Amino acid sequence: MRPARQLHEEKSMIRPFRPEVCFPETLEVFDELVEFRHDLHQHPELAFETTRTCGKIVEKLRAWGVDEIDTTTVPGAVIAVVKGNRPGKTVALRGDIDALPMPDNSDNPWKSCEAGRCHACGHDGHTTWTLGALYVLTRRRDFPGQVVGIFQPAEESGGGAAAIANSGIFEKYGICEIYGGHDEGTRDKGVFGFRVGPAMASVDFFYITVTGQGTHGARPHLGHDPVPVAAEIISALQTLVSRRVDPIEKAVVSVCSVNAGNYNAPNVIPAVATMSGTVRTFNEDVRTLISTELPRIAEGVAEACGCKAEVTYEKQTPAVINHPLTTKVLSDYVRKHFGDDAADENFPISMGGDDFAEYQFKVPGSIIRVGVRDEAHTFSIHNNRFDFNDEVLAMASTLFAGVALERLEALA
Repeated sequence: MRPARQLHEEKSMIRPFRPEVCFPETLEVFDELVEFRHDLHQHPELAFETTRTCGKIVEKLRAWGVDEIDTTTVPGAVIAVVKGNRPGKTVALRGDIDALPMPDNSDNPWKSCEAGRCHACGHDGHTTWTLGALYVLTRRRDFPGQVVGIFQPAEESGGGAAAIANSGIFEKYGICEIYGGHDEGTRDKGVFGFRVGPAMASVDFFYITVTGQGTHGARPHLGHDPVPVAAEIISALQTLVSRRVDPIEKAVVSVCSVNAGNYNAPNVIPAVATMSGTVRTFNEDVRTLISTELPRIAEGVAEACGCKAEVTYEKQTPAVINHPLTTKVLSDYVRKHFGDDAADENFPISMGGDDFAEYQFKVPGSIIRVGVRDEAHTFSIHNNRFDFNDEVLAMASTLFAGVALERLEALA
């Protein structure tokens, strides 16, 4: 079998694999990291139900000599500590480990073998590059302080970062900064995207049930049809952004699911219509406005039409606001070690969300985008044919290990 690096060089057209910019340690275990990532991809787990994933992470860490590992403080998470050889500060690296509840329709030999589960967001890659960074640190103990690896569950479903942030982990280890990354299908592999300040939106979900009175489709006057009421609510909700939110602010209100009646019963007006959707904002005042007004609009429209609307509004995660210092640390490292062409400054604001924001309430921190696009990786995240690009593992592992080492020296 040809070495993995040779295979990757033959496939690379956009940006060649660059072993010269990577820590030698990441190249030593590169094939091991790829094999690990493929195994996670084949066996995706959801939310906090990540027992197998955690077991594999712990197994790998112990094999590399990491003995301070916590799997009990936050069920479904792994907290691993790599200590330097002298006193100092503590920085953290976060890798999210959960998958999405969707099918894997890729053609890869390592495609998911779990029905309805898929690592379509690349968290298998995030987990693996965080492991790779910790491996480098286990081989380079000549640094002050310690690095805490946070392998976090339930990013997709929400609650994972909050569980860790509220667990006392930050206080226990004295974490003073945190760094994380997310794969990015709109940027070429080997390119890293940075943004200071608002980077990813807050995430809220809403669920609306409109209850009327069912009847025969030919006799609508004998009932209260919830279907046109649902349509009116959908139209009315659009005015939240267009007429209630300051035009200077950013906000999205999307109804993403509408269900009513039976497709095979075209002459029956149903008694119930349901819909659900998401709200994205950056400003907490705007978030509060929408969370207050959305139920009022839905309930008011329904009442005016002789129906009743019940609304459940769930605030999931706050907006990701990247700290200027930690963002500059990441950007400077990329420019210095990978070259100016690898740094994509002022990466566009995303209305997508990430619960990394929970950590930023505790300490300065930043999440960056890690390009994975090439001719073999063209699907966006959350597409059921998406697969992480293994070629970026060595560079990403190098980046996070290198940033940790340089920051600990600077903070000492």
